[in-house]
Amino acid sequence: MRNKVLLVDTGFSAKPIYESILNLGYEAHVVGGRPDDALAKSSEKYWCLDYSDTRKLADLIKKEGYRYIVPGCTDLSYLSCSTISNGVFPGLEPPENDSIINRKNEFRHLAQRLNVSVPKTYIYTQDRIDYPVIVKPVDSYSGQGIRIVENEKDLLGAIEYAKGISATNEIVIEQFVDGQLYSHSAFIENTKIVADFIVQENSTANPFAVDLSTISDDVCDVDLARLKASIELLAEELKLKDGLLHTQFIYTGTTFYLIEMTRRCPGDLYSQLIELQTDFPYVENYVRPFLGLKLQLPTTKSLRRLIIRHTFSSVGKQAFTGVKFSSALQMEKWIPLIATGEMLNESAVDRVGIGFIKCDNAVDQQLIYNNFLQRSVYQIF
Repeated sequence: MRNKVLLVDTGFSAKPIYESILNLGYEAHVVGGRPDDALAKSSEKYWCLDYSDTRKLADLIKKEGYRYIVPGCTDLSYLSCSTISNGVFPGLEPPENDSIINRKNEFRHLAQRLNVSVPKTYIYTQDRIDYPVIVKPVDSYSGQGIRIVENEKDLLGAIEYAKGISATNEIVIEQFVDGQLYSHSAFIENTKIVADFIVQENSTANPFAVDLSTISDDVCDVDLARLKASIELLAEELKLKDGLLHTQFIYTGTTFYLIEMTRRCPGDLYSQLIELQTDFPYVENYVRPFLGLKLQLPTTKSLRRLIIRHTFSSVGKQAFTGVKFSSALQMEKWIPLIATGEMLNESAVDRVGIGFIKCDNAVDQQLIYNNFLQRSVYQIF
């Protein structure tokens, strides 16, 4: 009988994780509280359970005798797995590490203590604040609860707004850094980076929700080396386990600022962008540590195709009928996320689908990317 694995996520972005578990020869089941999710409907065994209830999740794992548990693409999934693991299941950080990594205030305190570059933070009742600043919930995701504040009179409203989104009613106020957003997706062994990718990220519909990305070479070698050294320093300080360490940072062209870090697999099929562009087995290497397996790195240099990932969405609420394109695209892969006739909310809530667009050359790629930035490639109707 194959070893049973429980994947703690049923969203569409977790489907490659599910498939990887099966491809490695394991029996895979999934758990989540939404029966209409992609994996809930398509997996061989689905448990309808809100995995934020860690007591019930632990009971399920014990009752069914799962040998391994694998977090999916949400912070809550990783937190629940970390909470119930208690050192029993491989690959998972203890809850105290998960809290430091995923809570924005704790992560910034650690980075500042280690002299790692992060935006300056302020305490509202104590510090003289230099505007502009950005106010966020400490536990936000998908850009929810975030506002840029230009002056004192708007600060209190932004604080209350962010607190209303936060599950813990906690916020962070930090220096607003004007620069390009990137992600650094790295695999670590013994706290050292053994494979990594730099991805440019942009927001076209919602200023705080990434919906456009591609692998990039824009960070200069010196700054890239400093970035890697900083990430390894954080990994060593926390004694992080082998596996994926995904970081977002802002780069001004001369300085980088770490924004956030996570050990879960990024959402919106980020993994497929890496795999389509490079053939690197991103998802398999994400999964392997949770199954007690060593990373499996390619022995030859990864390929480099020119692929753009875009999350198709609307800037406002409307009924969805279809998508009209202004010019032809080479759609390498398309994942629909809404049916015709459904009501489509703004981009941070609902998405039409995710497309992976192939480009013939670097000039073509830059032109198409810029057109996506200007939202001139398509119309939602």
